[in-house]
Amino acid sequence: MRKTLLSMALLSSVALAHASEDKIKILEEQIKLLQEEVQKLKQEQASVKEVKEENESIKEELRKLKIEIVMPELEVKSYYGMGPAASKAMFNQKGVSIGGYGEIHFVHNPDEKPKNTIDAKRLILYFGYAFNEKLKFNSEIEWEHAFVEGKEESGETAVEFAFIDYNFSQKLGLRGGLLLIPVGIVNEYHEPPTFPSVDRPFLERNIIPSTWRELGFGAYGKLGNLEYKAYITNGLKPNEEAGEKVEKGEILKGFQQNGFKAASDQIAFTGRLDYNLPNNLKVGISGFFGGVQDDKGNKLGNINLLSPHLWWQYGGWDLRLVGAYGTTSGADKISQEISTNPLCQLGDTTQCTTFPKKFYGFYTQVAYDVLKFFKVSDQQLNLFGIYENYDTHASVSEGFEKPEGHKVEIYNIGLSYKPHPLVALKADYVRFSPHDVKKQNLYRFAIGWMF
Repeated sequence: MRKTLLSMALLSSVALAHASEDKIKILEEQIKLLQEEVQKLKQEQASVKEVKEENESIKEELRKLKIEIVMPELEVKSYYGMGPAASKAMFNQKGVSIGGYGEIHFVHNPDEKPKNTIDAKRLILYFGYAFNEKLKFNSEIEWEHAFVEGKEESGETAVEFAFIDYNFSQKLGLRGGLLLIPVGIVNEYHEPPTFPSVDRPFLERNIIPSTWRELGFGAYGKLGNLEYKAYITNGLKPNEEAGEKVEKGEILKGFQQNGFKAASDQIAFTGRLDYNLPNNLKVGISGFFGGVQDDKGNKLGNINLLSPHLWWQYGGWDLRLVGAYGTTSGADKISQEISTNPLCQLGDTTQCTTFPKKFYGFYTQVAYDVLKFFKVSDQQLNLFGIYENYDTHASVSEGFEKPEGHKVEIYNIGLSYKPHPLVALKADYVRFSPHDVKKQNLYRFAIGWMF
């Protein structure tokens, strides 16, 4: 009996052991399945995370793309002689483009009262629209001296240019509207970070006015290494400030019509040629040939202006040489028209504001980025020197007198630091030396930007 019970107990133990092993195997299999499920869930979660990250990345790229379409980033390159920011709309392939520039000047002149002035000289906004890859609109709106009171010296709002442009090919484009006159370098290429001095060269303000714009139409293009522009615009007409401007040495400033109900009984032709040589050397010539009329449409004379130029930007160097030579027919009639002295109107030509028969000059600029020595590519420190020499009244009509200080020499040295290619901090010294008139020493500082 005892043996039987013992045998049954042993058999039960063996059966229980086998049952436990089976349960353990089942549990192990279940654990394994659970581990596999957990692993799958982890993989799925990782996949979902990757998908989310990809979606966020795609959203960010789309956002950037939309911004680029509406307001593309500025590349420092020129569209047929225009400034980089002004060129932005011309390179844009579709939709709206917005750009601009500005500059704030501080000037210390120990011979003036007050000696120190700070001026929000310019704030510019560019608005452009690409209807398609070939047909585009471009414009520039300018505010001078921070607010508008009514005259240029007291603040000014103006449309600098506004035109429709159709580019058939690299060889031919057509445009019409309010156009920048393509004479010299600065009139088209004048955004503050693009030149090293605090202000634009005196020659390209007093002999070649800037910014100079007129209403008209014309063609432009590139044939091999030769770029060309040819415009027909309204002619010139003296405004009420023309005489005052001439007396200050700004010869043509008071003859621009600037798109304001421009009298066009007299028309003008402007042409420009630029030849591109190796190592980014450009040589060329530009010219303006236009009639001058009075308020009633009577012809007063003709003004012709030629400007040869050489421009070399290479390896940190920025070298410029710009000349100007102007001639006038009918200078006596123009002088009487712009004079406000009653004695001039009575025939005393010595009391007239004298407009020149000939005026000419040149300037040369040498600038070098010294950070090139240290192989710094994302910043610039340009040291520069500019020499200018011009004569606003080299020749006058018989019986008329040349004004004092018509012969001018200018020495300008300074530096321009660019922490970014689109931002410039400038400081310079100007020795303004008109003959027979007290010389002036100017100490100038500026902040300039474009975008």
